[in-house]
Amino acid sequence: MTKTAQPYHKTSLEQFTPEAQEAIRARSLTGNWDLNRLIKVLGELAHFDEVNEKATGKALGWTIGFFVLAFLSIFAGAILGEVFNTALFWLLLPAFIGLGIWRLIQYKKLKKMDLINDFRICLRPALKDLAQDIDRGQKIKVNMDLSGPVDAKKKSKMEIPPGSYIKVEETIYEDPWCEVRLPLVDGTTAVVEFHVTWHKLDVKKRGRRGKIKWKTKWRKECTARATLMPPQSIQWKEDSLRDRADSRLEKVKMVDKDGVTCARMERYWKFKGASDVPADAPPSREVVGLLLRLHSAMVAPPEVRS
Repeated sequence: MTKTAQPYHKTSLEQFTPEAQEAIRARSLTGNWDLNRLIKVLGELAHFDEVNEKATGKALGWTIGFFVLAFLSIFAGAILGEVFNTALFWLLLPAFIGLGIWRLIQYKKLKKMDLINDFRICLRPALKDLAQDIDRGQKIKVNMDLSGPVDAKKKSKMEIPPGSYIKVEETIYEDPWCEVRLPLVDGTTAVVEFHVTWHKLDVKKRGRRGKIKWKTKWRKECTARATLMPPQSIQWKEDSLRDRADSRLEKVKMVDKDGVTCARMERYWKFKGASDVPADAPPSREVVGLLLRLHSAMVAPPEVRS
């Protein structure tokens, strides 16, 4: 019997399997996997990420709280020092500053371990939904980068027209974070790819009282691309597939792979966030829906049809 991961804390990565520990430290997951093993490891990563997010939010809250207390302790030290004729109350200021710095360091460490939410919101549920269609005798090829919008993925940084603001600086990150190749029971290979373009907007604006403020906004543009690769040449109901596609959000394309015509669908989503990256991700049912529509557009070869 396998052990269920216990509630995570900062010194207990050992509770996870070696594969999950390696993925957490590297913020990536690659290789060839059995379906059950892959779903289990993704479950461990999801558990870690959910609890790590809560710990990160808690650390940020304590950081803000201690620095606010440090500011208030200036007035408290002056008033109480005058009342009790002692300078001991001034020790509150360095104490709260020290605690705030300690919590800030904790927050930054936890933030560096954060994983992109999409794998647990979208990919893992999709794999579970497709489990009956996947050939258990074959391996699933996985290539996932779970680090999110880091400096290595930065594509550009520039000022853009500010509109009603004083200044707007946009940083764009290109993040092709996932590709999985699923061997299906009918011999077809399904390739599912996810790409995120992150837009970070640092906005300089003037408040109601004329005070200059900086604010960060995020925009997350997601693309899911599903490709069905049959083991041999077949016919496709291309017109039907295009008719069922939402032209505003989806694209259909026929591609050639080693002389075999394959069908591909793409779908797009947009999400917005305030001071932090958006936590939303494409719904798994819509990603699975791409594969189902592709599969329904396949026409069996003459020798296979009844």
